[in-house]
Amino acid sequence: MVKTVAQMFQNSVAKYPDLTMLSEKNKKGVFVDEKYSQVEDKVIKLALSLKETFKLEKQELIAIISDNRKEWLYSDLALQYISCVDVPRGLDATDIELIQILNDTEVSICFVENLETVKRFNNLKEKFPKLKILILMEDSNVDFSCEYEIVKLYDLINIGNQLLLSNSELKDQLYKEIAKGKENDLATIIFTSGTTGNCKGVMLTNDNFIYEVSNLQSLVDDKFKPGQKWMTVLPIWHSLERAVTYVAINYNQAIYYSKPISKIMLSDFQKVNPHWFSSVPRIWQSVNKTIESKIRKTKGFKKTLSLILIKNAKRWKAGYNMYHDLLPKYNENENKLLKKAHGILKMVFYYPLYKLGYKMMFTKIKGLFGTNLIAGVCGGGSMPKGVDDFFNAIGITLLDGYGMTETSPIISVRNLAKPILGTMQIIDGCSIKVVDENNNEIGVGQKGVLKVKGRQVMKGYYNNEKATNAIIDSDGYLNTGDLVIKTLNNDISIVGRAKDTIVLAGGENLEPVPIEGKLSELDFIENVIVIGQDRKYLSALIVPNWTSIKEYVEQLSEKYKDDKEAIHAFIKEKIDEKINIKFGFKSYELINKFVLLEKPFEVGKELSAKQELKRNVIEECYKKEIDNLYA
Repeated sequence: MVKTVAQMFQNSVAKYPDLTMLSEKNKKGVFVDEKYSQVEDKVIKLALSLKETFKLEKQELIAIISDNRKEWLYSDLALQYISCVDVPRGLDATDIELIQILNDTEVSICFVENLETVKRFNNLKEKFPKLKILILMEDSNVDFSCEYEIVKLYDLINIGNQLLLSNSELKDQLYKEIAKGKENDLATIIFTSGTTGNCKGVMLTNDNFIYEVSNLQSLVDDKFKPGQKWMTVLPIWHSLERAVTYVAINYNQAIYYSKPISKIMLSDFQKVNPHWFSSVPRIWQSVNKTIESKIRKTKGFKKTLSLILIKNAKRWKAGYNMYHDLLPKYNENENKLLKKAHGILKMVFYYPLYKLGYKMMFTKIKGLFGTNLIAGVCGGGSMPKGVDDFFNAIGITLLDGYGMTETSPIISVRNLAKPILGTMQIIDGCSIKVVDENNNEIGVGQKGVLKVKGRQVMKGYYNNEKATNAIIDSDGYLNTGDLVIKTLNNDISIVGRAKDTIVLAGGENLEPVPIEGKLSELDFIENVIVIGQDRKYLSALIVPNWTSIKEYVEQLSEKYKDDKEAIHAFIKEKIDEKINIKFGFKSYELINKFVLLEKPFEVGKELSAKQELKRNVIEECYKKEIDNLYA
């Protein structure tokens, strides 16, 4: 029985040594594949070299500061092979975050991506008293004076090769040590993004990951097959992408590294033709807006027809979901026959135009993602309903997922065999509670805080017992801090975060996330944060897409041209069309005022690595603009 990540990888290599494991583009933009056996060859040599060169002990902490590249995976797996613990972070980390992470863990060795990162560490040398050695992933020469001992990763691999040539038994000895691996040994310490203050080191064990990868197959209807391709764009150090990587390894699939930039990503879809795609909601939202923007640029009958076909497809799919019982259930007494009948009527009525739309538009849109795509696996934030509805209507399956770094990270995923929009199924073996503000468990259809217990829950926060005890109770339940509603099927729907709840001056409680999700459907809004804590009404800070606004204005009457007040009024009109009582929003959830920001939010500043809003940072950075909204 597999107990560790190292054993999992070793087994996969033994089963399918000649299948492609990973691929990244060379300088000419061509994907270069590596087989499982080729990757393991490098991993073994690097593992032996690391152990011999630096005399590493089991469970020793080693940092990896790098973005996505094949050498990251070599480094991670090599450390797993010698039972060391990696402490990863991306290049977007701020100096303050790096100082905290490396000093909290007291690492003496750190893998770094490139020469720029070496220079960055060199400038911060006095901040890292314990750090002595940098292992350079990039195959470049250091032609400047450096305060650290620099060792090149590929030189270490060559050293490992010489060790094997001089002693052929080393590989078997390494395998024997791997066989002794324990499920409760640490695999990694991933520091949270610090969206609500100082980041904390989440200790994840081998068993955390093994539990997840072995329990996901049922949620994808046994569709994981050897030889399939994953295309990934998320930061590899992050817990979601880390889990995806191990899923791919466990099922002998290939990982293709792309970029979260629409032009590059869509081009890579044609080159790779993947079966699975891991992403965050903002990526699908961006693609949705790109499609809508192209439609808006067309004129006359074609534009009108396109808009009608999309609206019609959503209505047909709504009927389909009703008939096939793919809607959340909160009421035991609902009339199932009546719902099915209603669904059939909608399907029949909207079917002719749906078939026309499928032939004229939807097959072309689906073609942007290749011909093999089974599903996009999405996590790291709330999927806006409008985006979900759009892709569901045109026939692209999105498996919305939910979790957190502290649960390594998967708690629930939309079931591929029965994809119910707006909800996710709890992973097998995970126990949940939904509780009110007094910690009393509540029932179906009521909003409360989610608590989870299972093998995916972290070992704890590194060197922070107080924080660990604050989030995990005596019964082993971890308080996610997320607000959910539970269905009759024990599925959950995420409605916000308890700490994000806004309480207006009049005492009204509301969740900003659904409002922000609805606003984000407007293609001229790149990002938005709703504010109003202790204020009389809600306002919003909006990062606009100025190109889209310009395109809109050019199609309107002359009064909007170069008239900032008229443009502002036009945007307010569009906001009011989205956020109003007829869509289920309460009167105190309407947006009273807004301000357009000149600069986009940046990852590492206003946004976390998975592009979540850092609310406390944003409200501090834009305090002047917020105060002006309430002046």
